[in-house]
Amino acid sequence: MKMLLIDGLNVVRRVYAAVPGEEGTPEHFEGVLESTAQSIRRALNEHAPTHAACVFEAGGETWRHQMFPSYKEGRPPMPGPLRLNLHRVRQEIERLGIRSVSVSGVEADDVLATIAVKIADRGGQVTILSTDKSMCQLAGERIRIRDHFAGRDLDESYVFKTFGVRPSQLTCLFGLMGDKSLNVPGVTSIGARTAATLINKYGTLDEILANAKSIPGRPGKALTEEEDQARVSVALVRLKTDVNVGINLKDLRLPSV
Repeated sequence: MKMLLIDGLNVVRRVYAAVPGEEGTPEHFEGVLESTAQSIRRALNEHAPTHAACVFEAGGETWRHQMFPSYKEGRPPMPGPLRLNLHRVRQEIERLGIRSVSVSGVEADDVLATIAVKIADRGGQVTILSTDKSMCQLAGERIRIRDHFAGRDLDESYVFKTFGVRPSQLTCLFGLMGDKSLNVPGVTSIGARTAATLINKYGTLDEILANAKSIPGRPGKALTEEEDQARVSVALVRLKTDVNVGINLKDLRLPSV
């Protein structure tokens, strides 16, 4: 089984921003539809999958908002013309034979992660089209994260070069350093470099927190005082892999295969 998973909004918003013309005009959006279809066809030709799905946000609050009410607070909204016409984009993708998937109460990232891990555990190969760094948590032997536009894999080598840790350690790193785009607080005075240093020394969040009092300077003090915030931040950035997606894998098989 070769599964192609498309991070719907991640890909579509990149296409939308690249299409020339006056935003909000019918001509511009027709260009968006055409460019989206071309981009997806190119991905199908490049990866030759047996199965495929394009995952979109269902909208509304998720379990992360229940855990942390200000999650994603202040994030810029989707461009109005795209929001109003997103259903047309989804229809265009489905015309190519690719199932459009959304699950209420969870984010698209969680749905992508669940499907990817399920396929990998069965011995299949998965390619996820996304430039979202959160997806890099999944990078491994059977799960490939692909920057479709730059034509490169966001693999273990890329992750270590970029972040200084392994893919499996990114959850801890993103949690400790926080994420302004998601309004995830992280731990005061801990940035990417300090987080990577701590992870490489202690390995896990539990070990870092257990040794917080012996960590010198402001990071040690902050970890001691903000243990709960650290744990919440890590939980917020961790991808769920047990979502009830509500579809069978046979539903994602491409019609021409």
